[in-house]
Amino acid sequence: MAMQWMLQQTYNVFCLSFPLCSPHIIFLSQSVLRGGSHICGTRLCHEIAHSWFGLAIGARDWTEEWISEGFATFLEDVFWARAQQLLCDEEKEQQELKALLRWRRLRDEVQNSEEELQVLRPRKESTGEVSESGASVVKHGLKAEKVFMQVHYLKGYFLLRSLASRLGEASYFASLRKFVYKFHGQLVLSQDFLSTLLEDIPEQKE
Repeated sequence: MAMQWMLQQTYNVFCLSFPLCSPHIIFLSQSVLRGGSHICGTRLCHEIAHSWFGLAIGARDWTEEWISEGFATFLEDVFWARAQQLLCDEEKEQQELKALLRWRRLRDEVQNSEEELQVLRPRKESTGEVSESGASVVKHGLKAEKVFMQVHYLKGYFLLRSLASRLGEASYFASLRKFVYKFHGQLVLSQDFLSTLLEDIPEQKE
């Protein structure tokens, strides 16, 4: 019993404020499990979304971390609305409010950070390239402030939100499912997602 209590306390300290996801397991703290908290619910949905984007499908070039974090941020709203069993109008209202809050956060971050750290694809045409030894470079990887930035979460989220709005929810999620099935267990680039999307909606290519 004493050992079990000690392990539980260690677990609580480790996970108290940081829900995180790894293959086949999500670590949760009691602060999440007690329920009744909107923030805890959305955080949990975000980590569940990483089961698909971040774990089952990852970024081939980590300078494109938006592929993991942008998708997880977008899908956390979808999962959380389903978990709450919201009506269509309630879901739309909640998502509009969250979009507004994220826009304000993104605006503040863009105004108070280096422009080169705000780019979703900083390596441009060389994204995904590796050296002869097989090594690749994470641009800006040593910049300490980048660890605390949300720009890749938020810009990725707004890109996906814009695509869903333009294409229609049914078409968008059908293409998203196709993408997940096609690239499950692989590392991808932005072009892989966009190419899959445009296979079903070539009229949007322009």
